[in-house]
Amino acid sequence: MASQDPKSITVESLPQLLENDTMVKLAGVDVDGILRGKLVSKKKFLSIAASGFGFCSVIFGWDMHDRTYIRELKISNAENGYHDLLAIPDLSSFRRIPWEDNVPLFLVEFLDPNTQKPICACPRGLVKSQLEKLKGHGYGALAG
Repeated sequence: MASQDPKSITVESLPQLLENDTMVKLAGVDVDGILRGKLVSKKKFLSIAASGFGFCSVIFGWDMHDRTYIRELKISNAENGYHDLLAIPDLSSFRRIPWEDNVPLFLVEFLDPNTQKPICACPRGLVKSQLEKLKGHGYGALAG
């Protein structure tokens, strides 16, 4: 398939975009900047693309060696059973991973399942909320 501008991808365009794929990688960034993800079937991905899916909060409780932090976060700890966060695929983040047989990749944004707001420990959510604050003051940001 010809390359598609990720900003133009919609839930409705996903079946055509992924017509030759069987699996999709979904990943989020943890507090150490490590990409943590899972590989799901295309059928599963299409069923959760709009509404999101549960993703274990331990992603924000592990260090870079996959050991839990001694001082646990309120959103990710043994007491709350490392409950699921809501992970929403960011369709505009679509890429293919050439070194993994060109598997499609979508980054996710982690939301609090109760409030539907970005969680404070999510780097993408943090940047997004800070950009909103800047916008509220009449400013914007550019990078790259």
